[in-house]
Amino acid sequence: MPTIADLKRKFREELSHIYPIPEIDQFFILTANEYLAYSKLDILLKKDEKVNSVNQKMFESVLDGLKRQEPIQYLLGHTEFYGLRFKVSPDVLIPRPETEELIRWILEETKSKVQSILDLGTGSGCIAISLKKALPHVQVYGIDKSVRALNSARQNAELNEAGVEFFAFDLLEQESLGFMNFDLMVSNPPYVTETDKLRMDNNVLNFEPHAALFVYDDDPLIFYRRIVDLADGHLKRGGKLFFEINERFHAEIRSLLNDRGYTSVEIKKDLNGRYRMAKGIKH
Repeated sequence: MPTIADLKRKFREELSHIYPIPEIDQFFILTANEYLAYSKLDILLKKDEKVNSVNQKMFESVLDGLKRQEPIQYLLGHTEFYGLRFKVSPDVLIPRPETEELIRWILEETKSKVQSILDLGTGSGCIAISLKKALPHVQVYGIDKSVRALNSARQNAELNEAGVEFFAFDLLEQESLGFMNFDLMVSNPPYVTETDKLRMDNNVLNFEPHAALFVYDDDPLIFYRRIVDLADGHLKRGGKLFFEINERFHAEIRSLLNDRGYTSVEIKKDLNGRYRMAKGIKH
């Protein structure tokens, strides 16, 4: 039976032509935590401990997936986001740290008078559920056109004991949400262009859902315009609209919100100094 050290060495040897060593070591830590409940310190202290055949197969299964450049989050079936655990699969995008920054900004800007929030294109439900956990008094809804994504979001709401209501809605095909009105609307819509795709890693291109990622070069703001259209009928006066954005189009997003009568329009940089978030207040 191999030891912990043997398995760690195997990860490094078989993945070093694909990933940098620090990333490989992080993959190993996540795998050891998943199947052995070992921390980073445990891995060091118990490096000579033998790993039984069942767990060895689990490690090797993850290793095989990593060789195919499959995201570690899909291989383990979950990820951490804003202090919560979310189930993830190729049916949904893997939540990113930049989206955690959007959550923080919303919470900084949100007052107690907010009673209803809509997350458009909810995917795994990470935005809606994180907001509900932070603002338990608020009614939070999430919409998505993908039935599989909605199933994932509902599972994540149950996992995190968050009372979020999810329902099917196609942003590009449906025109109204009926009589529903909201104090705040938020979206992390598809915004990666076909040109951007050329610079993306295989672990994203080959495994994450393209419908939740990509837009055509000739109309990169299609989802933003549609969401603003919806906000015309469903965001209350004085309500706030938040987006995660493609940094290449931050000026166009500002113009869109200004042209549609939004006030206090702000484009915010993320921790890496890139324009990644936008906010406007409905006049």
